[in-house]
Amino acid sequence: MEMLMFDINQRADQPIYIQLYDNIKQSIINGRMHEGEKLPSKRQLSQYLSVSQTTVENAYAQLVDEGYIYSQPKSGFFVSDIETLPLTNKAPLAAFHSQQNITPEPAYAFNLGMIDQAHFPFDQFRKYAKEAFEELQFHLVEPGHKQGDDALRAQISRYLFHSRGVQSTPEQVIVASSTEQLLSIITDLLPGQKEMMLEDPIYPQVHQVLKRKHIPYRFVPVEKDGIAMNTIENASQHIVYITPSHQFPTGVTMSLKKRMRLLKWASADPQRFIIEDDYDSEFRYEGKPIPALQSLDQTGSVIYVSTFSKSISPTIRVAYAVLPESLIQHYQTIENIEGGTVPRHTQYIVSQFMETNQFERHLNRMRKIYRHKRDRILQPLKQHPALFDISGEKTGMHFILTIKNGWSEAQCIKQLKHYDINMIPLSHYLYETQQVQPQFVVGFGGIHESEIEAHVQQLIACFQHEITS
Repeated sequence: MEMLMFDINQRADQPIYIQLYDNIKQSIINGRMHEGEKLPSKRQLSQYLSVSQTTVENAYAQLVDEGYIYSQPKSGFFVSDIETLPLTNKAPLAAFHSQQNITPEPAYAFNLGMIDQAHFPFDQFRKYAKEAFEELQFHLVEPGHKQGDDALRAQISRYLFHSRGVQSTPEQVIVASSTEQLLSIITDLLPGQKEMMLEDPIYPQVHQVLKRKHIPYRFVPVEKDGIAMNTIENASQHIVYITPSHQFPTGVTMSLKKRMRLLKWASADPQRFIIEDDYDSEFRYEGKPIPALQSLDQTGSVIYVSTFSKSISPTIRVAYAVLPESLIQHYQTIENIEGGTVPRHTQYIVSQFMETNQFERHLNRMRKIYRHKRDRILQPLKQHPALFDISGEKTGMHFILTIKNGWSEAQCIKQLKHYDINMIPLSHYLYETQQVQPQFVVGFGGIHESEIEAHVQQLIACFQHEITS
């Protein structure tokens, strides 16, 4: 694509990457950028706009997380099919040109996919980055193994066994740049018919990957104790994609009974597989940790997928999967399969961070920080039981807020806009399941400690006082 002239104000209070994110998002929504259109590379756009490459990387990462763009390994970033984003308001192009300024980021943002920047381990990463570029590390400038470097795969295998009960060897681990890339690789390995079953709700990137690869899929509703097993057991499809430990976005944890039923279903046919996305299991605040579904698997039916996006940072761009023996053998026989997309210097930094136990210390520290943030938000909300119901709050960096004051979702969204609050409705992730009351996904990871009280008080006021205009 040609370069776009974006309005970047270096002196504005709003971070530059947010300005860039808003510009690109609005260009997609308003039709200036079209499905399948390639974005400039991070290096090209950073040079063109005279901003850092990290700024562009952060903006692209947020757009990927929200489903506006997607990454194609070794090709770049492309505009997604935003018809799959239910609440996208596609205004005419003429209306876009009539806007003098792009809408600024709301003052009160309960965003998903954001980490606590103030506690990122800069010192450790600076140290390991310096080591990675020492002359003695000459091997890091050579092409690496398509599954990822041995050291990182060994650390991931060890970590998963101790933290999630996942049974694996380093040889079963593959490293990629995103969950989407892993899903693309996995679907190339699956035998027989690949029609898949997906949870409803689910984040859009999953079915966007399947749509691009022309793989059929169907939605299965999520119940209070996990995916609807009656539907699974009566379906003709052989592959199911689930988030059992902390369903995204509802926060539901799949019951042990359903886990065993699902494993029994998968074991009945060697062509059946379960893709377990364990995206934020590190952050459980109540009760004992729940082992991964893969830890219960006795027949090699579970493909385990996770990422460092929540535990370290989304800009690290390191995800990983543990493949059953049958699939890893198939993977190793395919010559041109995707792989080797994570820079070896990044792999070295992450592996050192894990090997020196700094990763474990970081997780323990962040678990306390996120629990404290969550509690500071939940306590005031719980004082208004007539307004709110809260669910999915025991794990992760978001929860579901149900609005009980009788307003429609449209009225709630109008209120949020009036009160300058950004909060994504659950309907954004629903495709066939119907809601009874308006529900919103409340992300809290990226809210600064000093801003929590103002955020939550603004949220309460928003649903207490109906605007009349």
